[in-house]
Amino acid sequence: MPRSSVLIGTWFYSDQPGFQDFRYRIESLAREFDVTLVMRADEFRREFAGLPARFVVLDTPPGRRPMLRFIRRLAALARAEAPALVFLLGSQLAYATFLLRGIPSILYWNEHPTHFFVGSTRRPERLLLGRMMVAASFAAARRAALVMPIGEAHRDDLLDHGLPPARCELVYMGVEDRFAGLRPAPDAAAADRPVTAVYTGTVSSERGRDVMLEGLALARQAGADVRLVIVGAAADQLDHCRRRGAELGVADALEVVGRVPGSEIPGFLARADLGICIWADKIWWRFNPPTKLFEYLVAGLPVLASRIRTHTAYIRDDFNGLVFDYDARAFADTLQRAWRERARLPAWSANAAQDGRRFLWSRIEPGFLAAVRRTIA
Repeated sequence: MPRSSVLIGTWFYSDQPGFQDFRYRIESLAREFDVTLVMRADEFRREFAGLPARFVVLDTPPGRRPMLRFIRRLAALARAEAPALVFLLGSQLAYATFLLRGIPSILYWNEHPTHFFVGSTRRPERLLLGRMMVAASFAAARRAALVMPIGEAHRDDLLDHGLPPARCELVYMGVEDRFAGLRPAPDAAAADRPVTAVYTGTVSSERGRDVMLEGLALARQAGADVRLVIVGAAADQLDHCRRRGAELGVADALEVVGRVPGSEIPGFLARADLGICIWADKIWWRFNPPTKLFEYLVAGLPVLASRIRTHTAYIRDDFNGLVFDYDARAFADTLQRAWRERARLPAWSANAAQDGRRFLWSRIEPGFLAAVRRTIA
C-alpha cells in the first residue's frame, strides 16, 4: 500500500541550542510517511542526518522579511507537489495556511507570536505592526486542520483566540527515554561533597546569565558549597561568563561549556544534583515551557525554577524543585537552601522523576501519530 506524502516546513535559527523536539517529530513522521523536509539553509541538514527523508533547501537568510518570503516559497512548493499533509513545524510558519489552497495542514505551536513579531520594541509604529502580525498569526492558526500547542498556556491562549477545541490538541515537546534513569549520586547529601546545579541552553542576559553568576557568588560568600555548570554558551558568552566568574571570585566553582550535541546533554545531567530553569518575565515566555525543564524532570533532577507560570505550572516548591524570584539575591537564597537541605535531594529527585514520566516521547508519540493519521484521513 503506497504511503501518504507529508511535506514538513521548518524555520530554524543558527544560534538555537537544540533541535531535539523537532527531530522527534520528523523521525516519527518519516517512519510512517514519505517525508519531504524543507529548510531555509543547508547548515541544518546535519541535525537530521540519517533520517529517511527527502531534503529541500530554500536558501533564505534569517530575519522577519526573509521568513515571510520563505513562507511564500514553501506554500508554492506544497501547491506544486500536493502532498497529503503539510506539517508546519513552528508557529512562525502559521501564515502558510493562507496560501495552501485546500491542502490540509498541522501547525506545531511552539512559540508565542509576540516573540518574533513584537519582541522588545518600544517604537509605536513597530509595536502596532507587530500586534497586527500577531493577530494575523492567530487567524492563520484557525485555518489549520489541527494545531498542536506544546503546553497548557499555549492551548488556553489559542482557545481564547477562537481556535475550535476540536482542532487543538496538546502535544508536549517530549524527552527521549535515554534521559530517564539519570539520578544524582547517592552521596549527594554528604557534607564533604558540593551540590552542583546545571543550566543547559541559550546563555544570555535575559535568560538569567548574570543572575546565576552573581547568585552563585552570593551563595558561596554565605558558606554554601555549591557549583554551577553552564552548558550551551556561544563564544562571546563563554568569554563573558569566565571573565565575570573570575571578577566575582567563583572561577573555581564555575564550569562554562560551549554548545554541544544533544546526545551529550544526558552526561551533564547525570553529574548534577539540580537543574536550572531561569527566564526574565517576558510575555512570550509566559507561554513557552522550556525543553530543559522536561529533560531535567525525566532525568530525576529537582528543578530550580524562576517564578513564571511556564515553570510553576510544572514545578512545585519543596516537592520536585525550588521556586525563586528572578534576581540574584533570591537565586542565592535558593542555592543556600538547596545546600542546607541537601539531605532532601533524593526525595526531590524521586518526585521529579515520577512527574517526568508523562513527558517521555515514547509515551507521547502514539497520540501524536494518531492525530496525524486522523488529519490525513
